[in-house]
Amino acid sequence: MTTAIEAGWVLKTMAAMAAADQRLDAREVSLIQKVYAELTGRPVDVSGVISAVQVYARKNILAELSAVAGGLNPETKEAIIRGACRTLTVNNHVSQSERTKLRELAEALHVSGQDLDAILNGAGGA
Repeated sequence: MTTAIEAGWVLKTMAAMAAADQRLDAREVSLIQKVYAELTGRPVDVSGVISAVQVYARKNILAELSAVAGGLNPETKEAIIRGACRTLTVNNHVSQSERTKLRELAEALHVSGQDLDAILNGAGGA
């Protein structure tokens, strides 16, 4: 990650994915806290994560990503997908609706199905 904007997209997407199943798991909160610290060098408390998840549960993150996808480099797109995948797999179960959401995410980012599969295979799959 090279910019705050790129890190922001990863974190927004992770929050949206955590909200996808309408349940916020403690492991999801911990993961988002960890990734936030890794990407920004700053901590975020539980209430900050919960707030972000509540905000991005109501937003159309896919439309927002689609609007900026042309300006994102392939590495950023991959980081966004990996962050989403990590969020979805943290509770050791990925529902069909979450799999669909991941495919929709790739489509919004203009990432082919083949490239998505390659990313997922490298991330442990979903």
